[in-house]
Amino acid sequence: MSRITNARCLCGAVKFSARLPDTEIHACHCAQCQRWTGGGPLLTVRVQEVSTTGADAIRAYHASAHGERAFCGICGTTLYWRMQGHDIAYLPVGLFEDQSGLAVGDEIFVDHRPSWLPAWPEAAQRDEAEMQTELAAFLEGDAK
Repeated sequence: MSRITNARCLCGAVKFSARLPDTEIHACHCAQCQRWTGGGPLLTVRVQEVSTTGADAIRAYHASAHGERAFCGICGTTLYWRMQGHDIAYLPVGLFEDQSGLAVGDEIFVDHRPSWLPAWPEAAQRDEAEMQTELAAFLEGDAK
């Protein structure tokens, strides 16, 4: 169920139009995402063909050697996490005007999930070691 949808930050200074190739929400429980969102996981959906308006309001923070976290410089809304030098591949689900039909299907860094937050029973579960292996493979392929 691919569809084009719109998203925006709280103040509307930054807007996105993107194609959602599927309906899966991804939940990241890493310590950085928990701090960045104020407690829970970063909940995102995969996007393609992203167009952005208001890029002058976007501020970025390089939180690691490979990752970039972006936010609206006016209202502070979390905008995206992406690999440095790569296109935006995921946007937070809360930015989308239409969230219908979406469901959590993937949880990562589950060994860092807070004890007060239950797992989504239907979601795939991957821990930090699995994610580090995936990241290393991605970076190795990127270097070639």
